[in-house]
Amino acid sequence: MPPSPLERIMQSERLPTIPAVAVRVIELVQRPDVSLDELGAMIERDPALAARVLRMANSGFYGRPRSISRVRDAVLILGLRTVKTLALGFTLVTDLRARQGAGFDHTWLWQRSLYAGVVARGVAVRAGLRTADEAFLGGLFHLLGVIALESALGDDYRALASEAGRDVDLLRAREFERFGVDHSRVGASLAERWNLPAALVDAIRHAADPDAAPLETAQLVMCVHAGCAGADVILGEHPGERLGQLRTACQRLGLPPEAAEELVADGLASGAALGATLDIPSSSLEPEEVLARANEALLRLTIESERENAALQAEREQLIQQASTDVLTGVANRRHFHEFLEEHFRLAARYGTPLSLFLVDLDHFKQLNDTYGHLVGDEVLRGVAQRMRAHLRDADLLARFGGEEFVVVLPSTPLEGAVQSAERVRAALAARPIEAAGQEIPVTASFGVSAYRADALMTPEWLIKEADLALYEAKRAGRNCVRAAGDEVSSRF
Repeated sequence: MPPSPLERIMQSERLPTIPAVAVRVIELVQRPDVSLDELGAMIERDPALAARVLRMANSGFYGRPRSISRVRDAVLILGLRTVKTLALGFTLVTDLRARQGAGFDHTWLWQRSLYAGVVARGVAVRAGLRTADEAFLGGLFHLLGVIALESALGDDYRALASEAGRDVDLLRAREFERFGVDHSRVGASLAERWNLPAALVDAIRHAADPDAAPLETAQLVMCVHAGCAGADVILGEHPGERLGQLRTACQRLGLPPEAAEELVADGLASGAALGATLDIPSSSLEPEEVLARANEALLRLTIESERENAALQAEREQLIQQASTDVLTGVANRRHFHEFLEEHFRLAARYGTPLSLFLVDLDHFKQLNDTYGHLVGDEVLRGVAQRMRAHLRDADLLARFGGEEFVVVLPSTPLEGAVQSAERVRAALAARPIEAAGQEIPVTASFGVSAYRADALMTPEWLIKEADLALYEAKRAGRNCVRAAGDEVSSRF
């Protein structure tokens, strides 16, 4: 079986290797019983690492500045857990930055990593989690796969990354499309190869998709996801969208959404302090400027989203209207009529409320079509529908039943009321001609009325059948009249 895209990448001899100092740090990180003396002694063996730890201990990033000159004191003040995290972060960043080549925006990559780390740590601290330092490392190395892909693929990858710009989501999509794997999976695989802590591997793999993270590291991954969103608020091309994502992540971690702005502001300040220690340039933007830009963009997105939702709702309503409306007359179609009748029939059967309907058949309509033509006949049907609707209640449903037949459903209406309504409509149609194609065409109609009864045999279909029988009686009686279904009608069947 040929190797997978990920396996081919991981077989590259150009992938970054972990420095010897980092190997020793990882060994100590993995030991829960490591002592201050052991960790301090290991750090002191690397002058560059020792200098960075001392600089960090004397900065305001982890507390008030102090005058500390011994690594052991720095470990004591910062805490064993924090120093283990910092030592690993400093070692890897120093080595990876020394290996970077030309033709790629490494400054942006490390700035985004830095801000993702400090915002992720801030989220974890505010949420009261014990994984604040791990969250910092997760943010700091969430783009490890980008470095690995650039090392393994060279100019091919640099060209792709240049096209994606600072849009990490687009970069990930282009990576998968071009190489069959994205930097999240590559970075996680490289972290596993380096024997980094499993929680850190999960943070790198799932930072872009926190819902896919294992349950045991889900909160840590969500912090890193929030950190990435915060970094893009500061540096990205879509600050409004990312600010919205950061607010959502805060809510999922039990924080108020307003904390997002404070996290960004704190991240800018912390990034400046930590960036100096890691030799990563920090942003020159002021928090007020960053947040104003992000909030303006978010407001614009919200307005656009509301407009889009309104347009979609209008389109949805239009489609529903089209699906339930007769194209020719504009009244309800037969399908909607049956749905409406069945719903109100259930209500009548359950609560005993009255329900009636009447069928309407235009008299001698075939003769009208033969005389004036079908186009005029269509105009007459539209005119009849309009006039009928004007003499019905808003609660009544007027539908085209087929051809020249209409049907009206009257909720909460007994038989007597339905007969009166049908008579009003009949009189309105007969009162004056329908104007069609510049002509005045007299129109009359016959009406058959039926009403719901509490009868075991009563169904919506039977209600229509009784109205149809009554309509037949109206036609036999000479047309242009109203007839109601009675006991003598139903007893025939």
